[in-house]
Amino acid sequence: MHIVDDAERHHAEQEWLNGGSALPLVSLLASRGMAVEASAVARVALARPECPDAEKLEELLDALSETPEDWRELLDEFCKNPSLDRWRNLMQFVPPELVYLRQRSAVRHLKKRGLEGNMLFLCACEWGLTPDAIELVEEGFVTPETLIERGERAGGARTTYFGLAAEAAYLAGDFLGTIRLLRDSIQHENEWCTALPHVAFIRDRASEAENAALDRAGIPSW
Repeated sequence: MHIVDDAERHHAEQEWLNGGSALPLVSLLASRGMAVEASAVARVALARPECPDAEKLEELLDALSETPEDWRELLDEFCKNPSLDRWRNLMQFVPPELVYLRQRSAVRHLKKRGLEGNMLFLCACEWGLTPDAIELVEEGFVTPETLIERGERAGGARTTYFGLAAEAAYLAGDFLGTIRLLRDSIQHENEWCTALPHVAFIRDRASEAENAALDRAGIPSW
């Protein structure tokens, strides 16, 4: 027997999961001070085709990250001449407790505006890897070279960056580079980072012949 201990939230979740709008659930979570969770639900909902109440969900995302009135105009100006220095200047006065949400909101807007993928990735991971940054790689927007360069400065996170570079190489059709970068990722594994998610990403998409080649190269099977 399933016991529902939060009927209001359960009802809102079921409404959304059954094809309705996510707006009641996002609004409820936001009203309870659960900004990160509310933003996550809103982004998932907006990623679906023909999302109900899309415009209101976008407005809520901006509200949750407490964007100033001219924020989108500032982002549009940034798009005209983007650089990491300009990105840092744009974000430097954001309150620390809002950096995560504001950055994700900004990256979403910049992606819709067509900002070049490598620059968008560097903006998305300036203060650490986010789901948005990883999504950009797995959608094929980021080159292996950008990931390798970023990985060289990543300290204990090299495994993750080199693993993402292997994914990017695979998506670009460079299978030898994929193997080399997976080996680099595995070599830098530590107690916090593992290469297995990147191995799984590639093996799931690899042909039978490619998987056999990965076996011969000593790449583990997840």
